[in-house]
Amino acid sequence: MGADKKKKTAKKKRNHHLIELIAIFLITAGSAFGVGFGIYKLKNPKEAEPEPDYSWMDDLPDDEDEEDDEDEEDDTEIEEIDFQPVVDKWAASVKGNRSVLIYDLDMDKINASYNMSEKYQTASLYKLFVVYEGYKRVQTGEWNGGNKAGSTGKTILKCLDLAIRESNSPCAETLWGMIGRDKLDTIIENEWGITDSDISRLQSVSGDIMKIMKKFYMHEDIADQGLLTQMWDSFLNQPNTTYEWRQGLPRGFKKADVYNKVGWDYNANGKYWNIYHDAAIVKFPIADKKTRNYIVVVLTNKIDFKDIRRFGTMLEEKFYE
Repeated sequence: MGADKKKKTAKKKRNHHLIELIAIFLITAGSAFGVGFGIYKLKNPKEAEPEPDYSWMDDLPDDEDEEDDEDEEDDTEIEEIDFQPVVDKWAASVKGNRSVLIYDLDMDKINASYNMSEKYQTASLYKLFVVYEGYKRVQTGEWNGGNKAGSTGKTILKCLDLAIRESNSPCAETLWGMIGRDKLDTIIENEWGITDSDISRLQSVSGDIMKIMKKFYMHEDIADQGLLTQMWDSFLNQPNTTYEWRQGLPRGFKKADVYNKVGWDYNANGKYWNIYHDAAIVKFPIADKKTRNYIVVVLTNKIDFKDIRRFGTMLEEKFYE
């Protein structure tokens, strides 16, 4: 009987220490993950055990603090650059009709403007509206990009590319006819909320050109990576053909990437530009491989492309001053 009693006592002690170890493990785990377990004392019938010392845990890194630090880095305040004085100075330095709009894509607001409600003939800027709707139709499957685009001898995808890259008019007009001119006007106004343009009559304002450029930037209707790669490349890389497509606004920038579409009408007899328009997404490189992103729209009558190029230089100088 005495031996049995000693065995039972030893067994109870082992069970008691096992319970203590389990309790310490739970308390430590609770503290490490911030769950907030209470600390319970396990008492011997005769005396209380001392509470474990957890002071060594004070030196451990706090996960929540690290996450907060990351959030603080992501929430770095964007610096606003006021381009209005530059716009006013440039507008005062040229003769002829001019309309300018600068839209801050990162702050989602108009940064600067000049005569932004003045209507202009679009020249080739109408192709922006045609091409966006075309890419959307390829994305949804309504169009097969590998099919021929009318009698152009090119595929729909190739025409979408060339209508921007080389301002190819046969491609753009064929795609426009496939959409339907009146139908595109309805889409522009009712689906896109662009209300001050009449694209079938080649009329628009700088504010509406900004809106279609913003649709390209956001590309909410276009998700396919192949389509996006082609689209962005056609805006950025435009080798000279019969014309130098990037002689205006893009040539004014040295550091920024300029995703651009031009529209013009040259009077060969008078040797002046009846129309010279530039619409661009401009990405200024900043620290940590980031960019500050803007839309710049310049619509003009009888103003030389060299003046528009100079405007680009003025904007870049202002950004980096």
